[in-house]
Amino acid sequence: MVRAFVIINIIFCFWMTSANVYASSINLSNEELAWIEKNRTIRISGPQAFPPFQYIDKDGAFSGMASDYIYLIAKMAGLEIEVVKNFPWPEILKKVENKEIDLLTCAAKSPEREKYLVFLKPHLSFPLVIISRKDAPFISGLQSLNKKSIAIVRKNSTFDWLQRDQISFTPHFVDSPLDALKAVSIGDADASIENLAAATYLIEKNGLTNLKIAAPTSYGNYDLSIAVRKDMPELAGIFNKGLAAIDQDKHNEIRQKWIAVRYEYGIGTRDIIKWILAVCFAASLPLIVFYRWNRKLTKEIQKRIQVEAEKEKLIHDLTTALDEIKTLRGILPLCSFCKRIRDDSGYWEQVDVYIRKYSQADISHSICPDCMKENYPILVADGKKSEVSK
Repeated sequence: MVRAFVIINIIFCFWMTSANVYASSINLSNEELAWIEKNRTIRISGPQAFPPFQYIDKDGAFSGMASDYIYLIAKMAGLEIEVVKNFPWPEILKKVENKEIDLLTCAAKSPEREKYLVFLKPHLSFPLVIISRKDAPFISGLQSLNKKSIAIVRKNSTFDWLQRDQISFTPHFVDSPLDALKAVSIGDADASIENLAAATYLIEKNGLTNLKIAAPTSYGNYDLSIAVRKDMPELAGIFNKGLAAIDQDKHNEIRQKWIAVRYEYGIGTRDIIKWILAVCFAASLPLIVFYRWNRKLTKEIQKRIQVEAEKEKLIHDLTTALDEIKTLRGILPLCSFCKRIRDDSGYWEQVDVYIRKYSQADISHSICPDCMKENYPILVADGKKSEVSK
């Protein structure tokens, strides 16, 4: 009897020591440690068909990226896990509200859910996109969903967001994201709004090859958080500290386990912007080269036009100057008797006319003394008499 008591005591001490080692790794307070002692087992649940985040696998196990986080933190805190599964999502939410479930592995925040749940900092975040058939009309964004039928998982936050944004649509309610994609695929709905990672995974795994990612949404990333019952603040504090204690290598390990193999990253907004800028830059290079070459050519042409204009002006000025320069050169054919001069055309012209025509000199007529004596002897005689009388 004593021996059995000792063994039990040793086991209990080992179990307590183990729990305290795990708990110490996330620096829990005395109040939180005391809460764990009273609530060793917690009941968890989450989406039942939301791979790769949370789903029931073919072996009936609760699998996914979200549950990996929960199991890891529970081990660090020394908590035991009881999974509540095989219920549709609306019923799971109802069970949480009725305090039959303590924690959800991943859920999107909404005003309705915040009435009975505390949402931790998002630990899973991926963009929301619009899914449509490949032969569907062009969809540019949320406004293109007006007057269309949209497949929506019951109790999904997307329904509230679309109503908030005053999108006029006809809801086609389904039980899971896979059902939503199938509804779009067979034409029961025009489109669905889904997490990019989950949509890509489901489309590829289920061979829904007639579907496409039609457009991004303005909702940004779809943030998934661990959600805890509002009347369990200690549990919320424990999991908050647990998330903070997980190093980046462990985060990467969990994501790579589910995403690297099963999900090929879609093109994010930043990638799209980078590609657009790269394409625009590549396309603009020839334009830049052409613009610079054209500008240089234009300047060269203008310079040549200016040089030609200056050349033409110089020629014009020289021609004008030559036209104005009139000189008498060479031997002038002069008549021995009448003293007229013969021009290039064979006409005989008076000396004064010829000089005026072929030079810049002007003619002023006068009479030389010899001609005066010969032609006007009387005037010469009268002039001499007047000289004498003086």
